[in-house]
Amino acid sequence: MAVPVRQQSLSLYRRLLRASRQWQGSKEEADYIAQEARQQFREHQHSTGSPQELAHLLEEGENRLAIALHYGIAFPRLRHADQWDKVPYVEAPKIEAAPEEAVASSMKDKGMAVKLAAAARRRRQRLAQQQQQQGDSQQHGGQAV
Repeated sequence: MAVPVRQQSLSLYRRLLRASRQWQGSKEEADYIAQEARQQFREHQHSTGSPQELAHLLEEGENRLAIALHYGIAFPRLRHADQWDKVPYVEAPKIEAAPEEAVASSMKDKGMAVKLAAAARRRRQRLAQQQQQQGDSQQHGGQAV
């Protein structure tokens, strides 16, 4: 026989409060667990939604408790927060015919910038030669010329 929702929710609430009392981490984390449990249960105490909604709420609470106990993390994971600050460009980067010169002009160490630009130019030339050789070998039926 299925356990009534009221009994499940009270059991979860007691386990959350017990976890906050026995929390091994900081006092702030323990207080957060108890405060969050109270807030969520008060927010949903008069929920008369479908059984699926109630089951989803209970499952979410069970998952948060399991994560807190297993990993020792009291706070929920931020699922949709950006990891990196988005900084818009002041002006669009200018890419010229030779991008290594554009990079060289923006670097502070000019000696290193010149070396990097020369290396990029040589790499581009080698790649063009390889592509030309592959094209020549394909034109002659795969035989080396």
